[in-house]
Amino acid sequence: MLEIILKFLPVVLAGLLLVVIFSMGYVKAPPDTAFIISGFRKPRILIGQAGVRIPFFERLDKLSLKMLSVDVKTTDFVPNADYINVKVDASVKLRVGQSPEMMALAAKFFLNEREENIIAKVQDTLEGNMREIIGQMELKQMVTDRKAFADRVQANAIPDLEKMGLELIAFNVQSFVDQDDVIKNLGIDNISQIQKSASIARAEAERDVAIAKAQAEKEANDVKVQSDMEIAEKNNALEIRKSELKVESDKMSAIADAVYKIQEQEQRKSIEIASVDADIAKTDKEAELKAKEV
Repeated sequence: MLEIILKFLPVVLAGLLLVVIFSMGYVKAPPDTAFIISGFRKPRILIGQAGVRIPFFERLDKLSLKMLSVDVKTTDFVPNADYINVKVDASVKLRVGQSPEMMALAAKFFLNEREENIIAKVQDTLEGNMREIIGQMELKQMVTDRKAFADRVQANAIPDLEKMGLELIAFNVQSFVDQDDVIKNLGIDNISQIQKSASIARAEAERDVAIAKAQAEKEANDVKVQSDMEIAEKNNALEIRKSELKVESDKMSAIADAVYKIQEQEQRKSIEIASVDADIAKTDKEAELKAKEV
C-alpha cells in the first residue's frame, strides 16, 4: 500500500501544483479594463474575458478603458486675436484607443494609473491646445460660434492625444470670461439689436395689418356700392317695366272701352231700327186695317 502511495505521490503533487498554479494565475478582465499579461510569452491583452498567467514568470498590468471626464480651464487670462484677455472653461470626454496600437501607446503612459492621475496628466496638454486656439480667434467669433472654437481645439489636440494612445470623444465649451466686460457689452449690444429688430418687425406687422384692414374695408365698400348699384338698376328696371305694363294696360282698357261703345251704339242703332220697323209695320197694319174697314 505504501509502495503504491509512493509510486503515485509525484503525480498527485504535480497535479496539486498545477491546480495551485492555475488558481494563482487565473484572471478575468472586466469590459472596462484591459489586462496586459507579459513576461514569459508574447504579451497578451484581455478585455472582458478570462485568461491564465504563469505565476513568477509573467506579470499582470491593468489599463483603464473607462470614459474620462476632464475639466479643462485656462489657469490665467490668455490674450486672443483681439488682444483681449480671456479665460475659457471646457469639458472634455476621452478614453484609451480601442486598437492594439493605441493601447500599446497608452500602456507606456498610463499603465496601472488611477483615473485621476490620467486626467491630471492630460489636462496640461489640453489646456495648451486651448490656449493656442484662443490666441488665433477673435472674441466675438469665439463667443458667437462655440462649435467652431471647440472644433479647432479638437483638431489641434487630437494628434497630441493620439501620441499618448488616447481618443478624444467630445469637447464642449462651458464658458468664456474676459477682464474688461467685453462679452457683457457684446450681450448688451446684441440685446439692443434684437430689441431694434423686434420694434421694426412690430411696426412692419402693424403697417401690414393696417394695409390689410384698409384693403378689406375698400373691398367691402366696393362690394356694397356694387350691390347698391345692382339694386338701383333692378328697381329702375322694375319701375320701367311697371310703366310699360300700365301703358299696355291702359291701351287695352281704351280699346276695350271703344269696342264697348261701338257695340253699344250698334245695339242702340239696331234697337232704333227695330223700333222704326215696328212703327212702320204698325202703321202699315193700321192702314191695312182701316182699308179693310172701309
